[in-house]
Amino acid sequence: MYIIGADCGGTSTKVLVGGPQGELVGRGRGGPGNVAVQGYEGVMKAVREAVQSALAHSGLTWSDIISRGAFLAAGVSGTSIPGSIERLTEGFLNLGFRKVSVEIDAKMALIGALSGDDGAIVISGTGSIALGRKNGEYSRVGGWGYLLGDEGSSFWITQQAIMYLLQSLDGTASRNTELEEALLAHFQISTVPEILEIVYRNPIDRGLIGSFSPVIVRLAQAGNHVCQRIVSEAGRELGKLAGAVVEKAGLKEIPCRVGTCGGVFAAGSIILDPLQNALSEKAPLAKALPPDFEPVVGALLAGYGLVGLSPADVLPSIRQWEKRGGIDE
Repeated sequence: MYIIGADCGGTSTKVLVGGPQGELVGRGRGGPGNVAVQGYEGVMKAVREAVQSALAHSGLTWSDIISRGAFLAAGVSGTSIPGSIERLTEGFLNLGFRKVSVEIDAKMALIGALSGDDGAIVISGTGSIALGRKNGEYSRVGGWGYLLGDEGSSFWITQQAIMYLLQSLDGTASRNTELEEALLAHFQISTVPEILEIVYRNPIDRGLIGSFSPVIVRLAQAGNHVCQRIVSEAGRELGKLAGAVVEKAGLKEIPCRVGTCGGVFAAGSIILDPLQNALSEKAPLAKALPPDFEPVVGALLAGYGLVGLSPADVLPSIRQWEKRGGIDE
């Protein structure tokens, strides 16, 4: 039999294929897999592409693993849409998988970040969300999208910087030439108001807008006071999400690990320190720490759960893959 863990995101779909004892068969990548954007057929196509990519050097084919017994656990972006998990589950079963578990992508991220243990995570990439788990029960805070939430995300950080520059044009904020010049260079525009065409483009490209956030972080690290304030506030917002989910999950009274997942945390202490401060205000025993594994590993662990194997049963093999560089592409 074969166990497949899939992390289906807005940029790409990552897959790990494991054997019955936790051995690595292959890893692969497919197209984007956000069900709200790519649709049900698009997500299934991306998973199949990624599985075929993972099998490319194994001597196995899609038909081989399906006929011998394939179990799939997938974390899929956009599954807050009512009925989407059920519809995707049915679709994957129709593809020939023997058993299927589809969940919101944040659940697989939590499993991977904490190696299957209880605790919490806060995710900050293009968007943001916090998730906690205690005794198998999940609690969620945030994740309401770029119009109504996503505090502390790369999109949010860029949004705050653009708003500041527009306010400076109006005269309600002081001019920040360094930030202004960085914006013009990054988006290859001549004047600040030209950013409006990018921001209000339909459909909106949140990834493109969020791509400016590392520039804001670098300016903050170099001493730009406006960028420092924005990045610090992003950290505090993420810390508030994390603290709220720790409390909501019933983890406040015990030492609790909060995994920090997502590209925004590459900024390091400039965002992690204010995050921890805000987290400690709400949950003094909680500690923000880097994740153990990426979300696709969490999906694989969930896949092994479908055949009765716990994380403790397969983590020794997975850690060996990691040491040999076998997980990351």
